[in-house]
Parts: sequence; C-alpha cells; structure tokens
Amino acid sequence: MIQIRPLLELDEKEWLRLRLALWPDHEIAVLKKEMAAIQADFDQQPVYVAERTNGGLCGFIEVSIRDSAPGCVSNRIGYIEAWYVDPEWRGQGIGRRLVERAEAWAAAAGCFEMASDTTPDYPLSPAAHEALGYNEVERYFRKELTSANQRK
Repeated sequence: MIQIRPLLELDEKEWLRLRLALWPDHEIAVLKKEMAAIQADFDQQPVYVAERTNGGLCGFIEVSIRDSAPGCVSNRIGYIEAWYVDPEWRGQGIGRRLVERAEAWAAAAGCFEMASDTTPDYPLSPAAHEALGYNEVERYFRKELTSANQRK
C-alpha cells in the first residue's frame, strides 16, 4: 500500500535520491540548494511524496503557483515543477495519485488551471500527462480543474 502525503523533514535523504534519479546530471549541491528554497516556502511550493508501507519513498511531486503558463488563461496557475516515480513502481497509479494530490492543493489555493512542462529528455512524460487529461500546448501541458467554488 502506498500513502500519498506531504513531505516531512525526515524524508530529505529520500527526496534527494528521487531528485537525483530525475535529474542525474545535476550537481548534488545545486539540488540541495533548490530543496532548501522549496522548504523555506513550503506553503507556496509544497512537495508530496509516495511512501511505501515498508518505509522509504518511491515517488514525489513538487508543485507551485505561477502567474502564467503557455495556453493558460488565468493568472493563478497550479504548476507541476517536478514529478517522478521510481521505475519499479510505475504503472500502478502512483504518478496519477501524486498529480491528483497536487491538483487538489492547487484547486484549494484558488487555481482553476494546472500546467506542466517537459522536454525530449523525458520520453515517458507526454503520454503520462495526456493519460491524466492534460493537453499539449507548445510542449507544455494544461488541464482545467473543476470545482464550483473556484470560479467566483
């Protein structure tokens, strides 16, 4: 059983491991500096993790709010900054659950759009986004979030 939950301070080592798996060419010092910045602004840049029952993490998603993104029409957009699931845990709905948690956070923060981006470095990413209802816009992805209280 996998639990999706907010990042905790004790997760830092595993979070770094997952970030290194996503960005293997990045320097550890740079990744740690980014992590510190995210942790300093966690209310505006939350991280959600997929925790295995026996301990340890097998995935994460970092999300923020941006004031613009290609194809979006509002000025308050939930944005997937990073999204990763360990290869042996893919195909089990963990990535979907991480995105759904990020979307719920964005919707609760008053966003009615969600966006993301990808590059050719991540060949699985376009299909994963499309499977979750995102539409490609200039190599970016956008999804409208539906909630009655968001369009006030």
